[in-house]
Amino acid sequence: MNKISAIMLGLSLAGMTAAHAVNTDKLAIQEELPVGKAAGEYPTPPGWDKLPEGEFGEKIIRGYNYFVNTQSLSPEFVGDGLNCVNCHMDAGKKENAAPLWAAYMSYPAYRKKNDRINSYEERIQGCFLYSMNGTPPEHMNPVLVDLSAYAYWLAQGTMTGEQFDPAKMAIPSDEDLLKGGKRDDFPFMQAYLDNGGTAEVKTPGRGYPKLSDPGQEPDITRGKAVYAQECAVCHGANGEGQKVNDRYVFPPLWGPDTYNWGAGMQRVNTAAYFIHKNMPLGQPEKLTEQQAWDVAMYLDTQERPQDPRNKGSLEETTEKFHGGYSQYGKEFNGSVLGTASYPNHPNKP
Repeated sequence: MNKISAIMLGLSLAGMTAAHAVNTDKLAIQEELPVGKAAGEYPTPPGWDKLPEGEFGEKIIRGYNYFVNTQSLSPEFVGDGLNCVNCHMDAGKKENAAPLWAAYMSYPAYRKKNDRINSYEERIQGCFLYSMNGTPPEHMNPVLVDLSAYAYWLAQGTMTGEQFDPAKMAIPSDEDLLKGGKRDDFPFMQAYLDNGGTAEVKTPGRGYPKLSDPGQEPDITRGKAVYAQECAVCHGANGEGQKVNDRYVFPPLWGPDTYNWGAGMQRVNTAAYFIHKNMPLGQPEKLTEQQAWDVAMYLDTQERPQDPRNKGSLEETTEKFHGGYSQYGKEFNGSVLGTASYPNHPNKP
């Protein structure tokens, strides 16, 4: 048995929940789908049978494990009860849930959030800081390299619509890997461009599809009712999530153990986009667009950890970083959101 095969056999022993274990039956079904398409519409990332041998294959598996077990395997960088997979579903493979195969090919890119061009590494660091309410790994940290390797591998074939031979897959240096794939000189980008693609990489299933503005203003009372009926069974009556053996198996949505006021999901529109296409779990678009807007408003008018960009002034932080669909700094039920926020990275030693 080669080293990669041994690692794959041990995947389910690495602390994963059953939901994240590699299921070879499902992979066999996936391989029967048209090349580069899922359900005739979306790109299909590679199955585990396309895992390359050697050191790079090991990086991919480590990256996968970090992705689905972030809170357990990277506690020094995580300050809440979330894993990467909670926002990027099906281990970062699911369309319309910010899949990694599209995200990787979208960077380097300008981000208004920090007003500069970001590499893929910097994008992941931002996730640790805001969505994970933690402390970002430093430049070239092995966790960032492995997560990037996993995303790079998932992008193989999805951009060109072609099968690929993992034995012939281009292996970037760690430094190049962390930059992202939206570069003319990056492996397989030229094949994508030759196939009619553009450098902007407008890929079906990328990100969270936008919704039209709601017919009615998002309403907390209606959202609370939707939450009680559709969400509380998994996420708890008070948004506290659910634990098994002291580990979150369903993430908390507000309170001290969830994403902070700097995360993209604290914006009502972003949460609505995600919810409509991905929630309840396994039932996309069960909620109407109005229900998605309403429940997103209910979630994002609850207190959560402080925006790490807050240097002491709620007013300055609100003016500089918030606005639009963010409810930070606004008053609800007699309290201004952000004034009673929980600490950042409370678990950091």
